[in-house]
Amino acid sequence: MQKNTLLTLKPIKKFINGIGKNVERYFGKDKACVIGLEDDGVFYGEGLYKWLSQKKKDITFFTMDDYGKGLEQDKVKGRKVLLVDNDIVTGKAYRIVMGLMREKKEKLKIKDIKFAVLCDRMKVADFSVEDYPAPSSWSLAALDEIDFEIIKALSQDGRKSFVDIAKKTGLTSVGVKKRVEKLIENDMLIIQGLLNIEKFYSVSATIGVEAPSKVISKLTKKFENCPLVYNLVRFPSGHHQNLIIGIVSPSLKRINNLIAKQLRSESGIRNIEADIGELPIIPKGHLLSIFGKSKKCICEERCNECEYFL
Repeated sequence: MQKNTLLTLKPIKKFINGIGKNVERYFGKDKACVIGLEDDGVFYGEGLYKWLSQKKKDITFFTMDDYGKGLEQDKVKGRKVLLVDNDIVTGKAYRIVMGLMREKKEKLKIKDIKFAVLCDRMKVADFSVEDYPAPSSWSLAALDEIDFEIIKALSQDGRKSFVDIAKKTGLTSVGVKKRVEKLIENDMLIIQGLLNIEKFYSVSATIGVEAPSKVISKLTKKFENCPLVYNLVRFPSGHHQNLIIGIVSPSLKRINNLIAKQLRSESGIRNIEADIGELPIIPKGHLLSIFGKSKKCICEERCNECEYFL
């Protein structure tokens, strides 16, 4: 196919218009190599190579499959490398080929390796033109093993760097960053600071309340921002509703005061049952609601030196 013909095709023009300038900045003044991945990546890789050849002299091009068949080592030695494909759907092929090239990086003195793609569903590519639309609803089946590895790493240490996570997942740090941003954007991941329960509390309680729906709704609003409450569940029971309140406290006295002042004083409650126990095995962390300087608690009372007022 003639150079001018290839560069006039709409898919190639879209690809180059979307990532061309960023790829130019990536290569800079360094020697460069574009690798078109079989099958469709060959088409986009060759188009990008021909466009870059008009601007940059020291650039090489060849094609290979995801497992390295066709790799021309002399064309990548001492160069910055760009792998080009059509799309990333599951990320499997991306991980295979990037892992292969990273293994050869030191031996072949490759300066850097990045990945360019037209459509990137997994948001792992360094350069991409467009994403696939996200599903309207998500389930755990929508997460792959890399998503779970990233979530696991951040759940153990929310300050863990993308570079450290990348070493365990086989992605680049940019790929990890895109994954995290995607998970947060789709409300699949929340990164928060939690209070270590064991450092501040010594006892817990599970309190069951049975009352009319209207009273349960009132209690829910009262307790949903209480700094002692780590779990709040509402479920129906005949004509009434039950509310389960999970509480952690620095003392048993504090729990008794809360039950007396905030529950037994509430009219309409049919039954209250409280089980006292050790600190919860899980969760170990607690998202503490801190009130501002107004000193006006959600329950409108200073509940025995409530943590709101620390």
